[in-house]
Amino acid sequence: MPAGTLEVIIVEGRRLKDKDTVGQSDPYVEIYIEKGYKQRTTTLSNTNDPVWNERFVFNVHPNDDTIHFAVYDSDVADKDEIGTGKVKLKNVFDDGKFDDWVKLPAHLGLSNHGDLHVIMNFTPS
Repeated sequence: MPAGTLEVIIVEGRRLKDKDTVGQSDPYVEIYIEKGYKQRTTTLSNTNDPVWNERFVFNVHPNDDTIHFAVYDSDVADKDEIGTGKVKLKNVFDDGKFDDWVKLPAHLGLSNHGDLHVIMNFTPS
């Protein structure tokens, strides 16, 4: 895999699974290639269709092959996982860009906990 810079734009979410018993979720997204270095969006209150339009930059190393997206519902005491998705970086390297909805499958992939609209641009170093 090539090394370079990966620009990631978390555009929006749609139909995020509601984790709160009262009201809607307070979602945010953690983005990472390596678990030791995570970046995250701001938390948006009371929505299951959030719009972030937030930009992040990652350095991609030759052995990196997947980017992960974990969507959480922020609660006072803790966080509840809404869903996780991932994209193979090969999909970005082939065209230099990626613009699509990433599914957030439920455990075992039997249902869907929503979708995340992600745009990525790769610049080789």
